[in-house]
Order: sequence, then structure tokens, then C-alpha cells
Amino acid sequence: MFEKIKAQMGKTLDLLKEDLASIRTSRANPALIENIGVLAYEGAQELKIKELASINTEGANTLIIQPWDSKVNKSIAEALEKSGLGLSVAVSSQTIRASLPPLSVQRRKEYIRLLKKKLEAARVMIRQIRAEERSKILDQKEAGEISEDEAFRQEEKLQELTDNYTAKIDQIGDKKIAELESL
Repeated sequence: MFEKIKAQMGKTLDLLKEDLASIRTSRANPALIENIGVLAYEGAQELKIKELASINTEGANTLIIQPWDSKVNKSIAEALEKSGLGLSVAVSSQTIRASLPPLSVQRRKEYIRLLKKKLEAARVMIRQIRAEERSKILDQKEAGEISEDEAFRQEEKLQELTDNYTAKIDQIGDKKIAELESL
């Protein structure tokens, strides 16, 4: 029972980490753009940048995108410009350079606000998992499938898991906020 709960809570944590990777800090990071959708091949199909090209960093503020097919260079550049990240995009025959502008104080505050919303959403997901499992424990107790003592032990273990994963969310958030504030 608790392995399933750990897996669910772990998946929530993984989703949060993936989501937070798209929030920009001081350094260029491929995760910032890899999931941006691109209408490739004359709009026939929407693919993510990571499905169309390799992404590397050059210095602290530049991402180098090397498409596997040069026919999609223009489509990738357009998607980057429309992404809302404020990227400066330069296209050459083989590569696309995306330069990140310095973060303004206002933009940093917006990112911190967004980060806090995402952290709270993850905490809510963890609490929902706890509520569902607690309900199952109480149903088992009511049906006489487990004793009151066993139900109490399971609830304690469930709360311990919830506290543990909530603390992990807080650690991830504190680290990301520190990165944003230290620019």
C-alpha cells in the first residue's frame, strides 16, 4: 500500500521538478526551451524542440540549437521568438543561437510568484493523495478489515510520508528561489 503512495508522491515531485526547469534563472539551461512546441514541416505536425534538435549551452546566457534537419530552422526560430521568454534569436545554416536577456527585478519577482504557485499546486496534489488514502484506511476500519490500532498506525505512516514529501517540495522551492534572488 505505502509503495504505491510513495510512487504517486514521487511522481508528483518529478512533475514539479520538470515544471520548475522551465523557470529561468541566471544561467541558460536546455530545459528552459526543450518542451516548446514547434509547428514543423509547414505546420503539418507540432513537435517539441528536443524532438527536432540537440540543445547545448554556450556561456552563461546562450543556448545553441542544432536541428537534425535544417528545414526546421525557421520554424524553431519562430517558436522561440513566440515563447514569451524574451530570447534574442539568430539563425545560421546549421545552428540557431538563442541569447537570454538579463533578468530585470520585475521579471525575477514574477518568476518567484509563478514558482510559489507551482510549489503550492504540488503540495495540494500531495495532500489530495493523502486524503484519498486516508479515506481508504477509514473505510477499511469501518468495514472491520483492520483494527483501530492498525488504522492509527497506517494514518501515522501516511502523515509521515506526506510531511516528508512536502519538505522535499519546500527544499526544491527554497533552492530555486535562492537561485532567482542571487542574480
